Amino acid sequence: MIELKKPDEIEKLRIANQIVAKTLNFLENEIKIGMSLKQIDKMAEDYILSLGAKPSFKGLYGFPGAICTSLNQVCIHGIPDDKIIKEGDILGLDVGSLI
Repeated sequence: MIELKKPDEIEKLRIANQIVAKTLNFLENEIKIGMSLKQIDKMAEDYILSLGAKPSFKGLYGFPGAICTSLNQVCIHGIPDDKIIKEGDILGLDVGSLI
């Protein structure tokens, strides 16, 4: 059975998605060569919190990060760690927020 969302629930989803979009734009401008995945995670968490939301992945099924950071061959849901971004690396980011 499909459960329809109420207007206030839809509004919360809209705001949460706007925060995700803002966070991705912020990270696109702030991530630099030489940063660690943990630094990026912390930066994302601080930014999401500053917008009045919470990172939705943190603590979900024991996930330690605020965001997922998938570097190079990591397919999805990479855990932020001490790996350093180098020239030519491919970085995938998954971001979620709750309000």
